[in-house]
Amino acid sequence: MKNRTSKLREIEPNWELWQKLYYQNQQSYIRQKLLAIKYLWLGDSRPEVAQKVGCSYVTLTEWIDKFIKGGLLELTKPITHQVRSRLNESQQMELKRMILESRPTDYGIDRAIWTGKIISRVIEQRWGVSLKDSRIYEILDSLKLSHQKAHRDYEESRSRTPKRVYSNFKKNCQVSK
Repeated sequence: MKNRTSKLREIEPNWELWQKLYYQNQQSYIRQKLLAIKYLWLGDSRPEVAQKVGCSYVTLTEWIDKFIKGGLLELTKPITHQVRSRLNESQQMELKRMILESRPTDYGIDRAIWTGKIISRVIEQRWGVSLKDSRIYEILDSLKLSHQKAHRDYEESRSRTPKRVYSNFKKNCQVSK
């Protein structure tokens, strides 16, 4: 019975595909896998390769198995996580309502606009659920809410009344005639 490294070396190296995938995939963890396969093809031992690419022997063995099973394309598939939301559907709908109809100041926070950190803090206060900013943005996307970088002048522009803006506009138009 052949070991994994022998099975890997029996597979003819496709250097053109390897190079293409290496340049296509900018993520370091994918490039690390590709380099490991390259070093094994070139004759390095598994302990040497594990040390060169900075992974454990067990991880390298998992990559070899993945490569033997599906080739370079299987090896370069990105890691995906299907994490169940820690907020149930009714909490998410309440969060959407909170964001659309109220301000952080209504929840004891001294800011006037919603940010990922503020939303996270309100969720923790309200439901005792701690979420990272990245998860907050995923939830906002799932609720069909867009997010953008906050600017310090947002609050000021909200406080102006349309009548005042219109009268200033009329004054500016008369001055420029």
